[in-house]
Amino acid sequence: MTQYFFILADSELELIPREILKERCILNSARGRGKAPERMLLDASHHHPAFAKMPDSERRGRPDIVHFFMLLCLDSDLTAQGNLRVFVHTRNNDVIAVNPETRLPPHYPRFVGLIESLFESRVVPSRENALLELRDNVPLETLVNALKPDEVIVLTPTGKEEPLDEKIASIKGERVVVIIGGFSRGDFKSDLEKLKPTKISLGPRMLKVWTVTAKLCCAIEHASKVAKTATKKPSKSRRAPKKKAE
Repeated sequence: MTQYFFILADSELELIPREILKERCILNSARGRGKAPERMLLDASHHHPAFAKMPDSERRGRPDIVHFFMLLCLDSDLTAQGNLRVFVHTRNNDVIAVNPETRLPPHYPRFVGLIESLFESRVVPSRENALLELRDNVPLETLVNALKPDEVIVLTPTGKEEPLDEKIASIKGERVVVIIGGFSRGDFKSDLEKLKPTKISLGPRMLKVWTVTAKLCCAIEHASKVAKTATKKPSKSRRAPKKKAE
């Protein structure tokens, strides 16, 4: 079966930027959690009063998008069958490699604490048992090329609108990279043209990242079932024995 690699690209996952470390809402949040401000994840739901001082403020601070994406992928049949690997690429070119055996905490505050620990130690829980591993300074193009894909697909509103399951079924290669935008607004910051991808749109309506991810998993699973059914040889029908002539 085809091996898939899902990449959540340009995701808005980052530690508190230096320019807002001393903002009141940041300091209050750090005091309440008992953490140094520079070791906390930027979160729009808690730190929004400080966003006016940052560029791209309308899209930043969305660890929740990463959380939903990872939960959906890790709990999918594709992962259970060993046919999916997941990577999270951030706006700062940090890349999180996700071990398929990872059991992600569904409770969002625990997830935030886990990712903060990952930014600090670069691997969790340990080098000997690396479930999440953080690599810095890895542009999207470098990550994709390292996976050596036979085909690269980008899900984007600017792509060609076509049934996703039909496109998946038509893929001939054994290694397929699928790129999903990890942001709530705007467009990809990374240069996708260097990857020469196939761009696919899921329709005119702007969809949430978790909706796109769910549709993608379902389309791949459906295409796989159709392919298995098509390759099965039809059973030979048994003919009734001929009667002897009297």
